[in-house]
Amino acid sequence: MIAFMLTIYVAVVVLLFKMKLVKPNPYPIALILVAGIFVIGGPAVAWTLSAPVSPRVVTTQYVVQLVPYVKGQVAKVHAQANVPMKKGDLLLEINPTPYQNALDQATAQLQASREGLKQAEAGVDVAKASVASAAAGVQQATAAVGQSKAVVSNALASIKRAKAGIASAEAGVTKAKAADDLAKTEEQIAVNLQKTDAGAISALRVTQSVQSRQAADAALQAAETGVNEAQAALLQAEAGLSQSQAAEQQAAAGLVAAQAVQQQADASESQAMLGVKIAASKVQAAEAQVSDAQFNLGQCKMLAPADGYVVNWTVQEGTMLVPVPLAAAGTFINTEQTFIVASYPQNWLMNVESGDDVELVLNPFPGRLFKGKVDQVIPATGEGQFDPSKSVPLASQVGSHGFLAVKILLDQDQTIPSLPLGAGGTVAIYTDHGKPVHIISKVAIRMQKWLLYIIPS
Repeated sequence: MIAFMLTIYVAVVVLLFKMKLVKPNPYPIALILVAGIFVIGGPAVAWTLSAPVSPRVVTTQYVVQLVPYVKGQVAKVHAQANVPMKKGDLLLEINPTPYQNALDQATAQLQASREGLKQAEAGVDVAKASVASAAAGVQQATAAVGQSKAVVSNALASIKRAKAGIASAEAGVTKAKAADDLAKTEEQIAVNLQKTDAGAISALRVTQSVQSRQAADAALQAAETGVNEAQAALLQAEAGLSQSQAAEQQAAAGLVAAQAVQQQADASESQAMLGVKIAASKVQAAEAQVSDAQFNLGQCKMLAPADGYVVNWTVQEGTMLVPVPLAAAGTFINTEQTFIVASYPQNWLMNVESGDDVELVLNPFPGRLFKGKVDQVIPATGEGQFDPSKSVPLASQVGSHGFLAVKILLDQDQTIPSLPLGAGGTVAIYTDHGKPVHIISKVAIRMQKWLLYIIPS
């Protein structure tokens, strides 16, 4: 456009000289040159900063490398190169036999693990029943020990009573013997008086003395019998105490045995519960293996990740695919979103902001003018990146070509054709500054629109 303006200016100057409206003297020529600098240079500077135009335009789309998740031979190819497809369409199938076998094996292992879990849970139920039975046995043994202690206490009380009875009976014997001795003495005195002097004592008194002595003898004999009975009761009580103590020891031994059985039952229950946890973990591991096997089997079918088409599609039936990024089966072009990126000199972007209007022409569509908006000026370029390296960066390699990229979004209220990946074109950005010179870019972009019919691009 600058060349076009310069051509017009030169034509006007030549016309002025031809028509002899200006004489070819040094001063007019110098004035024409200076005027040309301002007439051409001023608008050119304002133009490039207010409505910059760039032929560095490219359409770009997301590209996905089709790398399989599982390895295997291609059993069938469904997709065709460069043919539009929908998201989820089948691209190819990998032989699923080994992955189906792995799934069957994992399923069988899961079933076995679940059976093991059921057995372990049944073992816990049995162990809990044993614990309950052992606890009941401990309660019974504890009750038996209590009863034995009560019997021993009763036996000790019986011995104490028997000893008290012996002491009382022996005291009765002593008293009865003293009374018997007194009665015998009185009887002897009465008999002797009767023999010496029959009138000194009456026959009745003698008879009473004899009866008193006989009664004392009977009382003494009864007291001695009571002592014997008390001693027999003591022996019986001592025998009962021995039996009670033996029963108490036996009950205590039974309690110890019952407690040992309970401890063993508790240990068995803990072991059974541990077995349940182990079996449950095996079930979880088997379920994870089944899930992995199902996922791997599903990955034998490669699906389209989005709407688009495949390129570089050279796989055939029998091709061996491996999950290595460097050995992709093909390249998938995502046509759901198409972005336009333009490259500008950095100083031309000083007034460009997001939302500025854009007009552009694309080389595959001569005669068409597309409108859009500036999405953003990408504030980065690879020339400023320093990758981690063992070497120190060379100062001679530091520098920039002075360009930044601008991302452009097309307006959706216009008919947008299917844009090919990598298409070029020309773009004009209209900032909020220098609007009078926007006409230059508008003319330039429309000229380029029609020139595409005759100029290869």
